Amino acid sequence: MSLPKLLYICINDGSDTRINKEIKTLAAHFDVVYLGIGRDDSQAFVKPYCAEFCLIQGHHKSLGTLVRYFFAFAKRYFTQSFRSIHVINEQLLLIFFPFLIWSRRRVVADIFDSIFLRSASPIVHSLQSLLYRLPKTIIVTDDNRKTLVPNEFQQKTVVVENYPYAFYDVQSKAAAADELLILYSGSLGVTRGTVLLAELLKHSPKVKVWMIGWVYDEPTRLLSQHPQVTFWGVKTQQETMRLASECDYILSVYEPINDNNLNASPNKIYDAVQSQTPVIINSEIKVAQFVADNRLGYVLESYYTTDSELLLQQLIAQKKDFIFDNDLRRRYTWEAIAQKLIEAHLH
Repeated sequence: MSLPKLLYICINDGSDTRINKEIKTLAAHFDVVYLGIGRDDSQAFVKPYCAEFCLIQGHHKSLGTLVRYFFAFAKRYFTQSFRSIHVINEQLLLIFFPFLIWSRRRVVADIFDSIFLRSASPIVHSLQSLLYRLPKTIIVTDDNRKTLVPNEFQQKTVVVENYPYAFYDVQSKAAAADELLILYSGSLGVTRGTVLLAELLKHSPKVKVWMIGWVYDEPTRLLSQHPQVTFWGVKTQQETMRLASECDYILSVYEPINDNNLNASPNKIYDAVQSQTPVIINSEIKVAQFVADNRLGYVLESYYTTDSELLLQQLIAQKKDFIFDNDLRRRYTWEAIAQKLIEAHLH
């Protein structure tokens, strides 16, 4: 007996950590048709789990690529019958609105990089009420982000947390007691820690950085070529956590430039719990209080810290002061909450 079909639409190439967890979970209940955008499928970790994997080659900001993506969606929409349609972020709700309005009882919107939290434009915000009426269910990544959803849509909003799979392959730390090894992973750019790391590297040859993920700007590309930096490329979450367990800290800072960053829901915090490696996070981010309360890492007084030499001394001195409770490790796993994703589609 064949499984019902699910159309999963996003602008990712199949390498994103959260998308991988979702596809693997959904594939047990649906034949997943994946429609994404990317340069090639060499990092499409989701591909083995999909009944059909369609990657439109190009960049998501290219008009030509978006036109081809639009027609690829329309072809599948009109020639296949889907039990459910999973849409990543509001931009795609807008692009495919004329189609999805007729399928609203089947649409699940998955919002983890909200345009309405990144933009201050009144024109952009005027669209929120229209777009949020469309899906039957809205998924967000934590309880704080749920409070930011307008009251009229709270009843159909569910939290599917950004937890990793349980991890047991913890390695010993690679750096000596007087050295500092920091993991810089995920979306890599000047608003995510490049400037801070460049300053720390200036102060001592004993600072080392391991980079894993997607480079978004020229300063970060230059950082990846620094002699004290090792760039590992894009890895799966399990591979990333194995490397994280060898590091002294996982960098998880966000420049406080918009509500999206202030309300960030970083999976790195839960990677830290599983890999037993503390995070470095800045106090402006709301989830930093959770980190402080549970002693999960070092909280910077400000993203714009100026005394890099003192920070370096404190990071080295405190790197072994953090203890990860086994109860936290059991609770904060994808296995513990994955069923909520299935229920969002089947209810």
